[in-house]
Amino acid sequence: MKGKTSGQKMLLTAGFMAMATLLSKVLGLVRDSLLTAYFGSGLESDAFLTASTIPTTLFDVIIGGVISAAFIPVFNDIMSKKGKDEAMKFVNKFVTLIVCITLFIVVGGIIFRDVLVNIQAPNYTADKHNLAAQLTAIMFPMVIFTGLAFSFVGLLQSFGEYNIPSIISLVSNLAIILYYVVFGKKFGIYGLSVTMVIAWSLQFIILIPWIKKFGVKYRPDFKFKDPYIKQMLLLAGPMLISTWVQPLYSIVNQRFASNIDSAVTYIQQSNRLYIIVVGVFSFVVTNLIFPKLARAVADGNDNEAKKLTVSSMRAIVLVIAPLMAGFIVLSKPIASVIYGYGKMGAEDVEAISTLLKFYSVGMLGLGLNEILSKAFFSLQDSRTPMRNSVISMVINILLAYVLYNVMATNGLALAAAGGSIVNAVLNWFCMHRKYPDMIKGRDILNMIKAVISAAVMGVGVFFVYGFVGARFDGVVGNILTCGICGVTGVIIYGIMIFVTGEDDIKSIIKKKG
Repeated sequence: MKGKTSGQKMLLTAGFMAMATLLSKVLGLVRDSLLTAYFGSGLESDAFLTASTIPTTLFDVIIGGVISAAFIPVFNDIMSKKGKDEAMKFVNKFVTLIVCITLFIVVGGIIFRDVLVNIQAPNYTADKHNLAAQLTAIMFPMVIFTGLAFSFVGLLQSFGEYNIPSIISLVSNLAIILYYVVFGKKFGIYGLSVTMVIAWSLQFIILIPWIKKFGVKYRPDFKFKDPYIKQMLLLAGPMLISTWVQPLYSIVNQRFASNIDSAVTYIQQSNRLYIIVVGVFSFVVTNLIFPKLARAVADGNDNEAKKLTVSSMRAIVLVIAPLMAGFIVLSKPIASVIYGYGKMGAEDVEAISTLLKFYSVGMLGLGLNEILSKAFFSLQDSRTPMRNSVISMVINILLAYVLYNVMATNGLALAAAGGSIVNAVLNWFCMHRKYPDMIKGRDILNMIKAVISAAVMGVGVFFVYGFVGARFDGVVGNILTCGICGVTGVIIYGIMIFVTGEDDIKSIIKKKG
């Protein structure tokens, strides 16, 4: 039997990652649905969602997105030029540095928990503020496990192991769902907070055997005056600022929403669903492509790096465009299927679905931005996405202030979508200016074909939904509505892609033929 080609292995890996990520995101939706089903959309859920986002937001703002993004290019550079032994010395220093930083975050976060809650939700009542502060202190230790997990994920991906990192979120989501199934509300919102910390620790623990498999023997090393650590920090500074977009969007939106009861829950749940949908596909593409981009750059293979970037962009547009159209049209039945249970009433679902519709406007921008940012990072150019992120953050905040006064919380969702679009456009423009021969006219034409096909699909689904939606109600009815409209959308999109002659689909058909 012939061995699998590198292309076949990559396809199998991508398929496994897609399935694992999809299952993990589905379980994430189940987890979020159980929260509102058990605790509703009032005091407890608002406090819990604020408390759970404070540690993760602080982690993201201080080191989050740069752990793997800054580590992978430097590690691959050392492996290519100095060999594995030198690379392992760098790993020991890097992980030790991450442990020190995350310990500092945890201690500082617990001490200043009241201040952090005030920053995130300044308009909470005393009861809601006190509960959020208590839950924040309980959940802060998960920052340490998150930092370690991110570090080891970057290391495994550099060694070409993608499958195991893709299941860690699945494990943590299963742990939280198991808590609901076994204990329900027995230990209340405090028990759920403790479970969150346990779930995040599992993400790190399951990676340990695989780290050992690749010969990694961690030894604490505090010699941070290292040229490679310095190289990583210089790369990480601007890169860190460029990853602040989503965390700061979240802070801005929660500050506005904290003035309205239940609004934090509505915004958090709709935004999570929006991020999950984009994340299933952009996560697979960026995590599969980024280490390959870093290796191509380290080896001086610029043409390969350009091809990987463009093919990733085309894949994202081909997949995200129809999803964006579908979510804009079907936001209400989708929100009903996921959140319409337990203590969640029709008004709660309606609020979430409207927010989801406005968030969805930014899906394509968010997906493209993931690819373009990682492409700049792999080229060790973190300043360009940093500048673009700062500009888009300013625009998002200005839009939030303006649109909130006109559309209330719906304006916050639309402002976030606008910020994502601006960020992607700026990154696209800068990438094209830096590498004018990279994105060719044919590539742009194929992306336009996908967007037009998705728009036609959206119109078709809109009319089908108008006919079907009026004839079904309840949970089963909403599932049927989503199913019928979804199948219709796939058929319309498939026909349009075939008729317009999109190149990627044409090449697949030719290979099968």
